[in-house]
Amino acid sequence: MSSLHPPQGRRLLAVMRQEVRLMLAERGLWVVGALFLLLVAYALGNGLLQTAQRDRAQAAVAQADRDTRTAQRTLLEAILAGTAQPTPFENPADPSRMASDYGGQHVLLPTAPLGPVALGQSDLFPSQYQVTNQSRVVFMNPSDIENPWHLLSGHFDLAFVIVYLLPLLIFALSYNLLSAERENGTLRLLLSQPLRLRTLLAGKLTVRAAVLLGPAVLLPVAVLWIARHAGLTAGGAGSATLWWALLVGAYALFWFALVVAVNAFGASSATNAMVLVIAWVLLVLVAPVLLNLAVTQASPAPSRTELATRQRVVTAEAMKRYQDLLGTEYQHVGQGAILVPRDGKIEIAGRSLANYRIQREVDEAIRPALARFDAQQAAQQALVGRFGAVSPAAVAYEGMTALAGNGARRHARFDAQTVAHHEAWKAFFFPRIDARDALAPADFDRMPTFAWHEEPAELVRGQAALAVLQLLVPSLLLFGLAAWRLRRFSVA
Repeated sequence: MSSLHPPQGRRLLAVMRQEVRLMLAERGLWVVGALFLLLVAYALGNGLLQTAQRDRAQAAVAQADRDTRTAQRTLLEAILAGTAQPTPFENPADPSRMASDYGGQHVLLPTAPLGPVALGQSDLFPSQYQVTNQSRVVFMNPSDIENPWHLLSGHFDLAFVIVYLLPLLIFALSYNLLSAERENGTLRLLLSQPLRLRTLLAGKLTVRAAVLLGPAVLLPVAVLWIARHAGLTAGGAGSATLWWALLVGAYALFWFALVVAVNAFGASSATNAMVLVIAWVLLVLVAPVLLNLAVTQASPAPSRTELATRQRVVTAEAMKRYQDLLGTEYQHVGQGAILVPRDGKIEIAGRSLANYRIQREVDEAIRPALARFDAQQAAQQALVGRFGAVSPAAVAYEGMTALAGNGARRHARFDAQTVAHHEAWKAFFFPRIDARDALAPADFDRMPTFAWHEEPAELVRGQAALAVLQLLVPSLLLFGLAAWRLRRFSVA
């Protein structure tokens, strides 16, 4: 007979009502609930603050790019009209200058609607690059200096609260589900009634899950709906929010299943607490570290130092070959008339021409090393995805950061689109530099522009569904182990 047979169903409700009364009378519940609510609220506030700062910074960069491009076009029109003269450093008619930092444009990775819930490694992964004619090994390296402590530990966000702290709060409320009743001598009395042990456990777990999952799921969903317009409706951001709620629920279910399995062995409350804390240390702290070490050994991390050293060597060799041109920059200072376009052609200053040729050679020479670097990174990510299930914490964290748009996969997609835009940028400017073709105002409309193409929703949902499945399977195994042990449970 099922534990949800009508008589047991009524007793389940009675157990839940009694549990609510008992927990409300306990100061510990109020302390734990208030602490958890405070942590969730602070984490959400910090996530919203960090995301808003990033959005404002990107908006300022995009506006500055538009203003700069407008000013350059206005200057070019004035030069062609004879009312202004160019300089070797500011000449919008010169394709070598417009291809460099002077005319370079930023590519931006927009924040996802769920960005505040999991900042992930957004402080390590750049969300913007200035694309120029330089080798991508130069401009795609992170240029912002972050707080070293933040680089080590990351920002405090909701994903941190859920992954690291939620299990401990589950333990605090549930480590003595059965052991306390048995130690107080009330378990035998309760089970002398027509009440099954599974019904008693289900009632206790339901109340505790509601206490913790309310702040963990309902509060963030409400805040995201108000602040980021990310509800629970199907499709787009709503779908991501729904999957995030399912992921948090599946992660909490795993730890509740572990609590039930530990309680089912009939040990004392102190033993239960010790076993659960050890399990938390192993699964949340130790397992991810061991996974990282194993992945590093199986697929060694690409050496940025080696890549940077190779780039510097190639650059130094190219500079030696073009040292004569590099010294001719200032011969055009004060002689802007020489740099004015004539019959669609332009004289390119020597230093600009040398820099163009140097960067082109560096880009070609460093391409094989970059390909190996990208392949090594992809191999590492594949290994993490394949064996990450050894740690429920790693599964949940990777799933949350992916849904929040701050995971490694979305950033790799941004890098790939940036590389494609860089190739288009070079394809537009390099032939014009080689032919000494001057840029006209109409060319400004033909310059490559970057348009971010978001991840397919099916891909995001698929990763979230896999993460939920990876959490549900061990949860069911733990519940199965608990059911087997409960048949032999001693109430004495």
